[in-house]
Amino acid sequence: MSTAPEKNLFIPLRHYWFWAFDTHSKDTEYRAYGPRWNERTCRVGRRATLSLGYSGPRMERVISSFRVLDWSDAPPEAQDIYPLATHIAAIGLATLPDLENVE
Repeated sequence: MSTAPEKNLFIPLRHYWFWAFDTHSKDTEYRAYGPRWNERTCRVGRRATLSLGYSGPRMERVISSFRVLDWSDAPPEAQDIYPLATHIAAIGLATLPDLENVE
């Protein structure tokens, strides 16, 4: 019995962060660690679809790394967005041609 291919992880982003990925000035997305953003859902090698909001333009990436940070070790921008989180998921995202660089 064959299984269906794994769906891309969908990552909606605000305007500023979406274009930062597009210009390659950003390569890590930070989310509150939990049921949606964890080692299982953010498996290294899984493809991801970055979207400007929920219905805007999209780009494809691949998860190249995953780390769980204590809130105090997260970048200030992530702390501001997730002030009540105890842990932050740091999701490294690489462009698809960079697949050979996946950890």
